[in-house]
Amino acid sequence: MATIAAADLSKATSGRTSIGTVASLIAEHARATPKATAILAPDRASLTYGSLARHIDDVAHALARAGFARGSRIAIALPSGPEYATALLAVVSCATCVPLDPQCDAETFRFLCQRLHVDAMIVDAHTSPAIRSTAHELGVPLVMLVATPDGPAGTFELHCESTRLPVPIARPDADDIALVLHTSGTTGKPKAVPLTQRRLYETMVHRIEVFAMTPRDRALCIRPLFTSAAINRNLLQPLAAGGSAVCVARFDADLMPDWLAQFEPTFYSAGPATHRAVLEAIARRGRAPDHVLRFVVSSSMAISAELQQQLEATLGVPVIQTYAMTECGTIAQDPLPPGIRRKGSVGKPTQGEIAILGEQGEFLPFGGTGEIVVRGFHVFSGYEDDAQANRDAFFGDWFRTGDVGYLDPDGYLYLTGRLKEIINRGGFKVPSAEVDAVLTRHPAVAEAATVGIAHPTLGEDVVSAVVLRDGTTTTLLQLRDFAFESLAAYKVPTRIVAVDAIPRSPLGKARRREVAQMLSTGARPAYEAPRDGREETLAKLFGEMLGAEGLGRADNFFTLGGDSLRGAQLVARVNRLFGCSVGVASLFRRPTIGEFASEIEGGHANAYASPSIVALPRGRRVRK
Repeated sequence: MATIAAADLSKATSGRTSIGTVASLIAEHARATPKATAILAPDRASLTYGSLARHIDDVAHALARAGFARGSRIAIALPSGPEYATALLAVVSCATCVPLDPQCDAETFRFLCQRLHVDAMIVDAHTSPAIRSTAHELGVPLVMLVATPDGPAGTFELHCESTRLPVPIARPDADDIALVLHTSGTTGKPKAVPLTQRRLYETMVHRIEVFAMTPRDRALCIRPLFTSAAINRNLLQPLAAGGSAVCVARFDADLMPDWLAQFEPTFYSAGPATHRAVLEAIARRGRAPDHVLRFVVSSSMAISAELQQQLEATLGVPVIQTYAMTECGTIAQDPLPPGIRRKGSVGKPTQGEIAILGEQGEFLPFGGTGEIVVRGFHVFSGYEDDAQANRDAFFGDWFRTGDVGYLDPDGYLYLTGRLKEIINRGGFKVPSAEVDAVLTRHPAVAEAATVGIAHPTLGEDVVSAVVLRDGTTTTLLQLRDFAFESLAAYKVPTRIVAVDAIPRSPLGKARRREVAQMLSTGARPAYEAPRDGREETLAKLFGEMLGAEGLGRADNFFTLGGDSLRGAQLVARVNRLFGCSVGVASLFRRPTIGEFASEIEGGHANAYASPSIVALPRGRRVRK
């Protein structure tokens, strides 16, 4: 059994002998350095720790007068920015905070309000009418936030519509629930993740040690503040050390160089798609921005070695890859310099223990690939009101991440896929992440998302959506050839489809259910008549083998229901009929009637001469 535990970080509490709360940490800084900067924002005066502490008290009194205090669940549905940050800090300091995405649809909002047991909701004039009307239908009182644009960043007034009687203020203790987050719901319904004050506090002070944080550190928060990554890493992490956070309304790649120069953050955190957008914005300016960054954090998904190297070369600072989840915070991360980073690894555990669980429930040795499981103080106690989810999520006292990977003998963790994103292609297991990684190594591909599409005999087939870089002349057929160079044949997508954008969650994770729906729609290409006798004969053979009629030269053998067994039978008939000796591999590489006809001619020269058209809803028409 290979189990890796984090190093002893008991000193992370910096001499503290008792567990505190978020409010106690902010109050501590307010007493020690009341004039130190806490919150900044573009075109606003900065908010000091002394003013932040007073503002938190004002919010607590306003909510108490409206009948909400310790134990009340107050949702926040505001646009990102300094008001979201200070509202969250205030609610966490006097009640239980439920951060929500103000742009979610009414159905999702209704589900979350009911699942997360929301008592009241803070909104502003920019909150969508649909969300406000849904809150009224559910009987959730609205608390209107009115920002003070002439005041320091994050200051506001609250106007409550509640008819409740006033209640006394009672500060939360360490075992009270501070935050109720929810999972992203990219593969299923969101689940409620309650986090206690104790867990938040321990995580905050732990990060001081892990990132060597000091009061001089400043985060540039470009992630939506309703996400776990933004709350824990970009807001609470610097404030725990007495540092500061810059809260912008939304990410704008073209403004990143200006923000880095103006606010002088020492770090920022983002996903690979955002990092790539930052690089492209810097390239458009023609020079690297002025900055005082110590490091950049990459999370949400694995960053490619190429992108990591480009970002480090451009900014001149290390890119620290982290592996984290809403349920258990940071699981592993690259060490800060002079620590050693390893290519392809997400680093070593920073807290608790990591082990690898096999398919039969056994713990695997170093090098064995299986499900990553973790345990320790950072792991939450369980999903709220979801007994089945908790039975599925825990193996004894180990939390099952759902991610697949392995540990090397030195304790470095490597991710290879996700259990729910493993495509079962006729019994062969295909990790979506592995296919994505290969496709994005091609210089023509900006993004990729691979999914399993229902198949009548294989169960699932492998299909990939790609976002191509502007100006590329690479064909989709060439991308499949590129994939064959690095992947086993059964892992190569049957279809690669170009799309304008890949649906993503606020954290940048591909919404694979939406991708699958998008790629399932219009899977059959527009009819193209066979061009010659060879293609007409193949169309007839394809149809006989698959029980289909009216096939055109762009129809794909595997998309229509073919598999390797019937593919072998088809190839045998083709070789007898045409007197050739093509192999089944040729059908895998060139599965359409037009492409396979070129294979029969004995070469690839004509394979690209007869492009077909892939039409996508809401997408562009792309030659392959």
